[in-house]
Amino acid sequence: MVVNAIAHETNSIVLDISPNFIDGKYPGGKKKDDELVATVMLVAKEYQPSIIYIDEAEKVWPAKKKGKKGKKKKDPSAPSRIKKTLAKWKAKFLNDKTRVTIIGCTSEPDAGSKKDFKKFFDKAIYFPFPDYSTRRTMWKTFIEEMGGSLKAEFPLSTLAHISHGYSAGSIRTACEKVLTAYRLK
Repeated sequence: MVVNAIAHETNSIVLDISPNFIDGKYPGGKKKDDELVATVMLVAKEYQPSIIYIDEAEKVWPAKKKGKKGKKKKDPSAPSRIKKTLAKWKAKFLNDKTRVTIIGCTSEPDAGSKKDFKKFFDKAIYFPFPDYSTRRTMWKTFIEEMGGSLKAEFPLSTLAHISHGYSAGSIRTACEKVLTAYRLK
């Protein structure tokens, strides 16, 4: 939701290279990964202002597993395969004069390498999960935005309690998936 807000306010295009978006769609080796990232960087630079969005950044920059000895063969389809390519093309294409922003998001920051995050990203902003009253308001707002109507006895409190640890985007997605045209009749 923050990326959409930034894109709207800055009139930017958004190029999504999140692992769940590119996995399986761009098979190949190092050369194909290089082509993918180079193309995204070229488009971002050509159509400034732009945002390159990487959701689930912990999959691209995973934390090293402790206690594991021996070399494990790298999975060529793992999202972390584009880590070096991103760094290379970022250094080549982006500077202080370009209006391209790379935004990485994660709901599991501990699963990612803090060292790699600090090395790649210039800033880090922490958004805590919403508290009970905010979740309650979000459920009500999103349900009503999608055409749902709430009766006075509807258990919003229950939804707010069981959604502890949900982000605003997760609550919105849940509403979108449940409030189908069939259910709104």
